[in-house]
Amino acid sequence: MNRLLYLPMEIASRELDSRLLLSVIALTYGFEVMLGQKWLIESNIRRMPPGIYLSKTMTRRDAGSLAKARACGYFTAAIDEELPGLVTKPEELRWIAPEAVAQAEAIFIGGEGNTQSFVTRFPEASAKVAMALNPRWDLLRSTFRSLFDEDVARIRAARGDFILVNTNQGFTNSEKGTQDEILKEQVRLGKIDPDNTEHMDYVRSICEMENANKAAILEIVAGLRNAYPERTVVIRPHPSERIATWSDAFRGDAKVQVVREGSAVPWILASSLLIHTNCTTGTEAIALGKPAICMLPIDSAVTRRYLSNRVNPVARSVAEALNLADRIISGAATSLYTPAMIDTFHHAMSFEDDRLGAQIIIDQLVEAVQRREGFSAAPGTASAWRPDQKYRWHIPDKNVRAELFPSLDREAVTRRLQKIAKALGVDFMPQVEYCGSKALLISNHRMAPFVRFRRSLAGAFYDFRTGT
Repeated sequence: MNRLLYLPMEIASRELDSRLLLSVIALTYGFEVMLGQKWLIESNIRRMPPGIYLSKTMTRRDAGSLAKARACGYFTAAIDEELPGLVTKPEELRWIAPEAVAQAEAIFIGGEGNTQSFVTRFPEASAKVAMALNPRWDLLRSTFRSLFDEDVARIRAARGDFILVNTNQGFTNSEKGTQDEILKEQVRLGKIDPDNTEHMDYVRSICEMENANKAAILEIVAGLRNAYPERTVVIRPHPSERIATWSDAFRGDAKVQVVREGSAVPWILASSLLIHTNCTTGTEAIALGKPAICMLPIDSAVTRRYLSNRVNPVARSVAEALNLADRIISGAATSLYTPAMIDTFHHAMSFEDDRLGAQIIIDQLVEAVQRREGFSAAPGTASAWRPDQKYRWHIPDKNVRAELFPSLDREAVTRRLQKIAKALGVDFMPQVEYCGSKALLISNHRMAPFVRFRRSLAGAFYDFRTGT
């Protein structure tokens, strides 16, 4: 098998840095890495030389891609990006398709509880499941904190001293459509059975929670503006949310700013306080040592699925949230995170103080492929990434794909890669080259000349940097 690692992504702001961390470690093993937009990579599985294909999730759609990759000679593996931040029961893993689990030859799950839920739900997969911290959380360690310094400084210069409010209303406030349309899509994907009472009770609970959360956030933001008239409140919706909902609610108040740019991490670091509604960013906040309040206006089986309300102080009412916010901002609340919260975080995420989750993943992938068949060396000094004549250099975006995954800036990615390598103590200068409108090849080898030539022909029709 070629020493190639394929890393498809869906939400660049959330996933790119973690894939660059995996890339740096993989390059030290002699790998080349092809990373980029999930849909572009999926469409080209049959058109590229086989390597290791690391899926970001295990949905029914992913099952098709994993099966296709496996049939073409790839080694297939998966990380589930939806599990971090959740505390699941086996029956709640509805988005994970059995056929995807069957097609993945290695599966990486974070947390003792979620791993147990997974192997209980899919006992036939237990031998190929390994616990490993999701690489997104590796980057929250102090080792990598300097990666965010420039962004933090830029955000503070633009926003001043601000309170961050993160929302996550993916069902009732989605850019992808109305609540009914989202439900129909979930049914189509096989994640929800409309004839299953338990499934429909779950949907109703989600909608009830999100509606209560929205009402609470509207009150909290108004209360913060009244208590701190000189301080900016930044509302940062989830990447899948409709921004206009929040912009319209506070139109005319310049001190309430609705933004959605880049990773959540620098925004958390730049803020004086994070307030959220059972959002994974609350879990990121405890990892970063930044103060956070989980607003939990209702209690139900659905709300208990989230890790953030177990590792953050919880406010059950708007008054309680505003009171706690005042204590944090004034400095009266000195010990926000209890030892129990910190211990819960470590066990729920598979956080090891002295070992990176990304390192565990790469080590286990290398060992698994070596046991199966081993690797072939790159041909001479040229890259082994040599797509066939039918390779698609570009696919049109639809729905919110362009917003979830904008075009990659090669120079910016190169700088980011070098910073991550420096933080790891790795000294190298890999080649970073466009291999599609939203994809990059990261390698210690130069792209083969005939591949460059075909890329130049494709580039005559659109700009790889802008994807247009």
